[in-house]
Amino acid sequence: MDTRKPLSSAEKKELRGIAQRLKPHVHIGKNGLSDAVLAEIEMALTKNGLIKIRFDADRERMQSLCASIPQKTSSEYVGGVGRVGVFFRDMPEDEAI
Repeated sequence: MDTRKPLSSAEKKELRGIAQRLKPHVHIGKNGLSDAVLAEIEMALTKNGLIKIRFDADRERMQSLCASIPQKTSSEYVGGVGRVGVFFRDMPEDEAI
C-alpha cells in the first residue's frame, strides 16, 4: 500500500542541493547489497530521510544498485554525481503515546 506520489523534478533538485552538504552514510563495496548493508541503509533513511551512498563499483553495477535500492527500501533515487547516489524517503511521523 504505497500511496506516496513520486517526487517532482523541482523537489529532487532541492533535495540534491541539500545533499551537497552531506557526507555519505553508507559505503557499498564489492559485496554489493548484503543484508547488513540494507539494514544500515534502512536505519539511515529512517533516522535522516535523505542520505548519500558511496559506491565502489563500475558504472553498470552502480546503476543496477541505484535501481534496486529504492525497490528494497521504499525510497526514491534523487540523483547522484560520480560514485555517489542520493536517496530520499519520507521520515515516519512520531506517534503520540
